[in-house]
Amino acid sequence: MPCRIAAEPASRLALSRRGFLAGAVAAVAVPQVIPASALGKDGQTAPSDRITIGMLGVGNRGSSSLSAMRPLSEHQVVAIADCRRERALRAQEQVNGFYADRVGQQSFSGCQIYNDFRDLLARPDIDAVWGCVPDHWHAVVYSRAIEAGKDIYGEKPITRYIAHGVHVRDAVRRYGCVFQTGTQQRSQVQFRQACELARNGYLGKVHTIDVGAPGGRAYPAEPPCDPPDGFDYDLWTGPAPFIPFDKKRCEWLAMYMISHYCAGFITNWGVHHLDIAGWGCPEVFDKAFEVQGAGVLPSEGMTDTWISWQMELRWASGLKMNYSNIGNPCESGCKFIGDEGWVRADRKGIWAEPASLLTVKLKPSDTHLHASPDYPNPYTGHTADFFRSMRSRQDPVSPVEAGHAASTLGNVSDIALRLGRRLKWDPTQDRFVGDAEANAMLTQADRSPWTI
Repeated sequence: MPCRIAAEPASRLALSRRGFLAGAVAAVAVPQVIPASALGKDGQTAPSDRITIGMLGVGNRGSSSLSAMRPLSEHQVVAIADCRRERALRAQEQVNGFYADRVGQQSFSGCQIYNDFRDLLARPDIDAVWGCVPDHWHAVVYSRAIEAGKDIYGEKPITRYIAHGVHVRDAVRRYGCVFQTGTQQRSQVQFRQACELARNGYLGKVHTIDVGAPGGRAYPAEPPCDPPDGFDYDLWTGPAPFIPFDKKRCEWLAMYMISHYCAGFITNWGVHHLDIAGWGCPEVFDKAFEVQGAGVLPSEGMTDTWISWQMELRWASGLKMNYSNIGNPCESGCKFIGDEGWVRADRKGIWAEPASLLTVKLKPSDTHLHASPDYPNPYTGHTADFFRSMRSRQDPVSPVEAGHAASTLGNVSDIALRLGRRLKWDPTQDRFVGDAEANAMLTQADRSPWTI
């Protein structure tokens, strides 16, 4: 899996992290359009220590991202785009208040808001964007941001459909973009430790991986109604089919359970632990496998993604993965099982048998996985790692290839369940082997004009 940016794109943005110039503190209170060359692009040296950020979406994830950034001093949020004006205004007030406190001023008005994300992307003074939009928007938003020359912190899954993920993955490398996938578990010590034990043979030969994730939910149908004032529902719908608005459709958690917008938790939430499986056993991402399983869909209502599932994935080497939300020995998290021991990690901690595995000190010759800066909040550590990668032009801990591969595991499982048969997936071709019907489900036509 390629993980390094070629030398030519690397020179495109080499952010220098010098201290603030005299008077810089006063300058941050005023929104300015700064030439890209002044921010370190095109081989130039950046005169300030600030990374300028545009937020694309400030709902649940966007708000959490704003909070995660606050302990880090080297950034400034200068723009917000959200098709719900109330959310944008609330986030703008919070951002301005935060920076007012930071720079010691009574007021701060350095953050502008937009309805349309394209207006934000058109600003040359923005270094990076946070993609906190619903899953069905990821392909379009990430593609447009890459083409606009922005680095991206992109929430998972990479895209709603696998073929769109291939497009984004390849564009990241073509344009020299630094892309951090929002799989922040890689920035938690226990997940890295578990993966290093698996990668370096301390479990013996790993033969089984148990991956557990939360299941989905069903929601009853809601009658159509008018969207609230200040909510551009047509823009929110974007590339998805247009369906009359109702009160639940666009809200957390229901929107994650509607297949037009998301493949459900089998992909959206499951990506977190599927990503750890591939980090600990690269074969999971790199080699062909067969997949089959069983699942339960809602019998009525507006939602149509998997409430529960039990999947089995098998590789030619004999490696097996059990992936489910019920009946799994690993109720949540990722468990690597080898012929000499096992290790399991979730967001609460790490466990192993024998317990002595947890005291193993890696040898210099072992594979040492990428370590993010250490912060109590993994979102903050993940963000700090992204900022570091923007400066170095090296890959962050969750590069786009890993994000795409983990997203693919969830989407492939979804397709296998919907077709009700065993499928074989070839990651080197990004296609199912010998199954035209399955391959037809790798993409969906986007609603005009939201094409990639």
